[in-house]
Amino acid sequence: MRDGRPWVFALPLGGIALLLLQQASLASTQFMWSNERREDFTVGGRGTGKCSVQRVFHGEDADVFITGLLAVHGGTRCGLVDPAGVQLLEAARWAVKRLNDRKFLPFTRLGLTAYDTCGTEDAALRTGVEAVVKSGLLDDPDCGDAPPSAVLLANTQTPSLLQFLQDVDVAHLAVGPPNLRPQLEALVPLLVRLNWTSVAVAAPTTEILKQFGSMAAKARVCVGAEALLPYTTSDPKVYRAVLEVLSTGRTGAVVLLGPQDRLQATLASAAMYNITTFNWILAPSGPIQEKVFQGLDNAAAGLLAVRRVTRTVPQFGEHFLSVASSSNAESTLYPSITFEDYVEEPSVFKVVDAVFQIATTLRKAIKDHCEGQRFCSNATQAITSSSLRQATQDGSDVIEELSIKSQSPRYEILNLQWSKESRLTFRKVGFFSSGVLDMDQSEVRSYSVVGTRLLNYPQYPCSSCRCLNIRFSFLADLTWRQDTWVTICVTMAITGVVAAISIFTFISVRSCRGNTTEGSQAFTLLLLTASVLLYAAILPYSFEASELTCALRPFATALAYALVFSIMLSRSLMLATADSEGLLGHVSGLVQTSLFFFMVCVQVGLGVQYWLLHPGAGHAAHVPSPTGVLYTCVTERLKFLISLVYVMFLLLLQLIVSPFIVKSRRNYHEGFLFFLGTLMVVSVWVAWTTLYMLLGPIWTDACVCLGLAATPTVLIVVIFIPKTYLMVHATAKDDNALTLRALQRPHSVQDMRGSSMALYDSISHLPEMTYAQAQMASAHAYSPDPTVAATTAAAIRPVRTNHDKENTYETYSHYHQPSPQKITQF
Repeated sequence: MRDGRPWVFALPLGGIALLLLQQASLASTQFMWSNERREDFTVGGRGTGKCSVQRVFHGEDADVFITGLLAVHGGTRCGLVDPAGVQLLEAARWAVKRLNDRKFLPFTRLGLTAYDTCGTEDAALRTGVEAVVKSGLLDDPDCGDAPPSAVLLANTQTPSLLQFLQDVDVAHLAVGPPNLRPQLEALVPLLVRLNWTSVAVAAPTTEILKQFGSMAAKARVCVGAEALLPYTTSDPKVYRAVLEVLSTGRTGAVVLLGPQDRLQATLASAAMYNITTFNWILAPSGPIQEKVFQGLDNAAAGLLAVRRVTRTVPQFGEHFLSVASSSNAESTLYPSITFEDYVEEPSVFKVVDAVFQIATTLRKAIKDHCEGQRFCSNATQAITSSSLRQATQDGSDVIEELSIKSQSPRYEILNLQWSKESRLTFRKVGFFSSGVLDMDQSEVRSYSVVGTRLLNYPQYPCSSCRCLNIRFSFLADLTWRQDTWVTICVTMAITGVVAAISIFTFISVRSCRGNTTEGSQAFTLLLLTASVLLYAAILPYSFEASELTCALRPFATALAYALVFSIMLSRSLMLATADSEGLLGHVSGLVQTSLFFFMVCVQVGLGVQYWLLHPGAGHAAHVPSPTGVLYTCVTERLKFLISLVYVMFLLLLQLIVSPFIVKSRRNYHEGFLFFLGTLMVVSVWVAWTTLYMLLGPIWTDACVCLGLAATPTVLIVVIFIPKTYLMVHATAKDDNALTLRALQRPHSVQDMRGSSMALYDSISHLPEMTYAQAQMASAHAYSPDPTVAATTAAAIRPVRTNHDKENTYETYSHYHQPSPQKITQF
């Protein structure tokens, strides 16, 4: 219990499970450490060996100590020494020793207990749980002789461990990843000088790949392929897969970033599989020694390396070399390195600065809560994660306090050449300092496959190259996805677009010829166009993620849906109100267009707002395997559905309105077809949104594309194909009616007289009607064809009186009123 709180409730279930598992299955293993003596591996207290799983590095006796979590070893079984981790461990110990020598803490001695996290995330989490429990960070501060103060986390590549420390509310300070920007600033001008403007790059982390890609893009250097260097160095097949990924960049220029052991493993794999088409530039994060490249011959001969020569903490370098030289021959932690081979790790200064921040927080807590005397338990409550991060704001500076020399980094350019003794040796050909590259390019040598020297160093200019790091470069950075669901959705889209274009052409031709007798087809054509755009919204999901495609996906999806549903809703509202009071049975095109325009503008505004407020929804790297980088768009599923709320609202209104237009016969039974289409679209939406929330993140894009492809397909099948059939059927029916009318029309004057006489017989019973009135009734009631009435009137032409001319309509109108059951044709 700490601060009166039971810690077990703050511990996540996963951490408890790991703790119980570790307590039950792992033996307590320690690696004892002191200034005077180092002991080799102690396994379970039964002797030495190399099978230990948990390693603990103890320091000198102290009044208060720091719990360090560092990756000293790596590999799948935690059996490989990480040279960078060894430097960081020794840097933390050196910083503690310097602070104690200067009596930085009043009447208090600082100590360090370091736990080896072994690099992998699972091992790091187990180690973190063990360290927190065994060091007493969750116990009462009064318990134990030397209470812990805080956790120093130097392995930042384990997010689960960092989350665990936050969950248990342990004061901790995380050391960020090494700053490789100065080295990359030296590397990019070298690429430009060599005319290597098309390269492939491999690095241990995606963050380094993105940082290099961004800096290379500013210098117009194209990155054609990216790969991740595996953590293991003992499996050449894994590195062969890395080489296959690099070969997709269609360039022979390869840049390798990372620690020496991974760079050497990559070149060793190239030599093993006789891959000699690459030329290499290495940018090691630490030391690089020519002895590790012996025997690689053609794969390594002629490579260039950018090695750091300056030291941010020079006194630590001298300390580290003295420790390495004094180590016994059996120690595997400290390799035998010379002063020329030593290169300071970029994170050394960060570890030293983090130790100083923790010590500064302790000193302030001792002064405030312990009356400036020796460290007391009350000071523990003042040590929090936030106070550790704010420790440097009190004016203290680690550079001044520990006499650290602050200087700009300087790098030397090395060329691996054949010596007279037929041995590969590094030769200095240039240097980079203060933003200036000074290199004698005539001294740079390259070799062919047979080992003969080439006259000119190879150049790899960018010509029609595809770039992963230069975004918005039209279509050059777009890569088609090879997933099966992409093929299915695109096939559906192509088929639907062909059908939509065919129907669009058919309706347009008939409208231009005046063969559509049931109103304007403008909104029908507009709905077809919106369906094609809905198919087109699949394209951003069909390409690999980039900043352009990630920005287009939510915007294009919502806008395409809004176009379709706005057209359907505005048309349905007008059909539902066409026969109501006030509109007199007329569908106003102006009102329809205004409704549609308003609905679409709302979605455009929401889409632009979402785009501006979520600029971080670009692309982020997701690593499915150690052989390559797969970029995916950062979009939470719930937030994506929230961005479609307005579209869902339009669809809901359409579902509510559609039952009121079922009986409408306007425009080829458009109301009934819209009702069926709405039901089918709602079914599609229920299906794809349910799958979108239930399935894993790998299927999110597939579910969205399913909805984008199925929605316009349903509209074409349910609305447009039946409507096309009804249009053809109505036209054929009208043609048959005209043919029958033409066959039944009289062909001579005698026939017309006979028909007229028959008409006279049928109206002879009308009272008080003159001959002119009867003739007018005949012409008005017999046929809508005016030529027939005119011919009949010409055949029988009686003499009219003035009285008849003036009272014709009056006489007839008061006798017979129009029947409400009759349909008058206009």
